[in-house]
Amino acid sequence: METGNMTERITIFTPAQDCKLTSLDDFEEFKTVWASVREVTTREQMRSHIEIQSGQITVQIRYLSGLSDDSLIRWRNRYYSITNLSADRRKGEILLGCSLSGLNENTRVTT
Repeated sequence: METGNMTERITIFTPAQDCKLTSLDDFEEFKTVWASVREVTTREQMRSHIEIQSGQITVQIRYLSGLSDDSLIRWRNRYYSITNLSADRRKGEILLGCSLSGLNENTRVTT
């Protein structure tokens, strides 16, 4: 893994215990890590034959246990839901496919 490409700071939020995951208050800050973040272009979405949506990113981080597909990513003050999580322990990295979360409209009461 090339860590020199990890130039963005992201914050990972995991679900709090016994929550419905309907607002940002249902998540707890888990870790802040360095990442390589790339926005997915419309052309790439068309090639992949997936529904074209704005706000899709690909995130590469070092391997981190405790991360799941119901976690949230905060990057540049926007929240993203993890849609695809591909961990490779041998390479020591995790590749995340993320899309803009609907929770961005909610305000966070606690920080």
